[in-house]
Amino acid sequence: MGSSRFSELQEDPSALLDILMKGFSWLGTVYVAAIMVIVLSVIFFVFRYIKEAIFVLSCLLSGGVSYVLKMLIDRPRPTTDFVRIVEETHYQSFPSGHVLFYTAFFGTLIVIVISSGILKLSWKIMISTICAAMIILGAVSRIYLGAHWFTDVVGGFIVGVLFVMFTGSIYLRSKRKSIHIQ
Repeated sequence: MGSSRFSELQEDPSALLDILMKGFSWLGTVYVAAIMVIVLSVIFFVFRYIKEAIFVLSCLLSGGVSYVLKMLIDRPRPTTDFVRIVEETHYQSFPSGHVLFYTAFFGTLIVIVISSGILKLSWKIMISTICAAMIILGAVSRIYLGAHWFTDVVGGFIVGVLFVMFTGSIYLRSKRKSIHIQ
């Protein structure tokens, strides 16, 4: 089940790395994730970016997608027989809900940034790079903490990408329609 990949990521544990990885993982907890989505959506609404606000709000649906898949697949989490468990977790393991959310949320931001007509290319590159790094660090943290198998993280990423492809295509189509109407 990928225990060799765990041992590579968990090879040199340290208290500082434990704290950093818990920090990255904390951003994907249900309450923090919901707050990030709602705050960013409100900011977009305030500045009258309604389509962007709704697109960001759609990230809340990724939690439901994750929950349904976890219940259907019902895969157990890694145990101390195979890995060092730094963070105790609940619910089923596949897919990683944290990674699915990170991919949905930060992927949504990448789509918004890249399709923006007001941001300079240098800003698009910088923001997209930061968002991509957050997705990667979120995934690495879940494996490092012993919360998921490598394949759970890959599954969360794939489902997250599919989520952004679906919601992003709706967002981009609605954006194109409003440009044609004007």
